[in-house]
Amino acid sequence: MSFGKSDMYIICRLEPSSFTISFCQQECLRCEWMDLDELARTKHATPITSNVAKLLLYGYREGFEKIDITMREFPAVYTGLFYKLYHRELPESYRNIT
Repeated sequence: MSFGKSDMYIICRLEPSSFTISFCQQECLRCEWMDLDELARTKHATPITSNVAKLLLYGYREGFEKIDITMREFPAVYTGLFYKLYHRELPESYRNIT
């Protein structure tokens, strides 16, 4: 709720093309790669960063299917517009109910 607006976080798992970090020194005091386990345990991370790190650790250890969500687009009533629904994957037995 910074600046009276809601925040939305979208987390993607990516692999770096390089471990060299270039960052804006006007916006950041420091920027570094951290071990995920260390990031989950540090007291210097924000609560959301700490919880995202814990979710990622859980995914790596137990399988990402336990934390991942998917997105499906559905046509809106207005031509050419779409709704996006973000959710956990439905079990097969529920996908084809009509």
